[in-house]
Amino acid sequence: MAVTKIHPIKTTLKKAIDYICNGDKTDDEIYVTTHLCSRENAHKEFELTKKQFNSRTKTLAHHLIQSFVPEEVSFEEAHQVGIELCEKVLEGKYEYVLATHIDKDHIHNHIIFNSIDVDEGKVYHSYYGSYMNIRSQSDKLCKEHNLSVIDQETEKEINEIKRRKFVNWYDWNEDKKGKSYKSRLQFDMDRVIQKAINWEHFLKIMEQYRYEIKFGKYIAFKQKNQQRFTRAKTIGDNYTEEKIKERIRNKDKEIGDFVDKTKYGNQDWVVHTNMQVASKILLKIRDKGFNSMEALEKGIQKISFQKNELKQEFDKLSCEQKRIKEVVKHIQICMNKREHYEGYRKNPNDKIYMMMNRKDVEAYQKSYDEIDIFFKQFPNLRHVVIGELKTKSSKNLFRKLNEHSKELQSKQEEIMKKHNSLSVEYDELEHLKTNMNVYLGRTKTEEKKESVIGAIKKHKRKIDKTIEQSHSMSNDMEL
Repeated sequence: MAVTKIHPIKTTLKKAIDYICNGDKTDDEIYVTTHLCSRENAHKEFELTKKQFNSRTKTLAHHLIQSFVPEEVSFEEAHQVGIELCEKVLEGKYEYVLATHIDKDHIHNHIIFNSIDVDEGKVYHSYYGSYMNIRSQSDKLCKEHNLSVIDQETEKEINEIKRRKFVNWYDWNEDKKGKSYKSRLQFDMDRVIQKAINWEHFLKIMEQYRYEIKFGKYIAFKQKNQQRFTRAKTIGDNYTEEKIKERIRNKDKEIGDFVDKTKYGNQDWVVHTNMQVASKILLKIRDKGFNSMEALEKGIQKISFQKNELKQEFDKLSCEQKRIKEVVKHIQICMNKREHYEGYRKNPNDKIYMMMNRKDVEAYQKSYDEIDIFFKQFPNLRHVVIGELKTKSSKNLFRKLNEHSKELQSKQEEIMKKHNSLSVEYDELEHLKTNMNVYLGRTKTEEKKESVIGAIKKHKRKIDKTIEQSHSMSNDMEL
């Protein structure tokens, strides 16, 4: 499911482009694609296109945003959907910069495109009809990629969820005190999911925890001291009825999160929840093949090194693609000015000829020098360019260069897949390491290394100390 919105850019175009291409948001610009323009000089190229057609429009560009539901789409697929949306809406006629932001839970595409096209200088009119076309094309692409499609009612619910993130003072303050109904409901649901055998068992335990349950389109819960029911789905995507059922089925694979003891104290349910989470983390680390925290750290460093190597390889291919695009212009100039230069070569001492054709001859020489630099950078393409230049026809040459660019693009897509896979693995290991250090009370500056077996022994000692407390748990905490 993707939500779209669009607005015009009338000032600071360069800042807008720099913002959407921010390396921290796009994984060092791996998820940035341009069309008919370069990343660095897009704002200037937009302006040159307007000057070429003497356009008087005050709109510098349009900024289109396509936002996906959390955990529904991968980085690579989101970027691909963005490219396909550009092709459908802009039809290859507009210069654009596409950037996929992956730094938030909800992956989203930013597309900044010129306000006029490159063929006729026609102004893009943004109005209700054009927006509905964008939304329609986005929905079609979501269906093709097996993503859900938003409806009006769901969109209202999404806006409600966005507003309900403890942004008002009361919710924020109650959550800070550990008294927020929504926070308490979230923790209760998390621990009941771990105990429940099935959906019916889950509901039974929630009733034993003194929750009144309201069934309907969305399941809701209310404790006695609450005035209104709280829809579970407003807590997050992991708390819809379908997601809860799925979590119950796969609870053995779910690790969960530590409960903040500074907020809830050393209550029995807090201690037990944290011990269960720690046990699962330790087992997960062992399953990953690491028998010590030191080995885990080395594994994380190795993945980081592999990611950097892939990034360098990706940048190398990007540089080659960029240089091909630049050299094509110089090849075109050489072909157009060839006759002027050949006339000069036949009669280099003809001052009158040189005076009449100086600009053309110098333009040829300058472009030829740029082509020569290109050959030194990419000698593998020398025979392709030189061979086709001798035919005095640009058609086959540009076709071959275009085919080579597509090959480079395919290689980049493969690199993106590998990088994405490594990033997922890296984040998972980092999450395990961070959580284990939190449980063991370590700080980032500590250098102490401890085996997982040693951590398990320490964990068991903590369990032994709390056995007595466990036997005295209140009845409302029992099944």
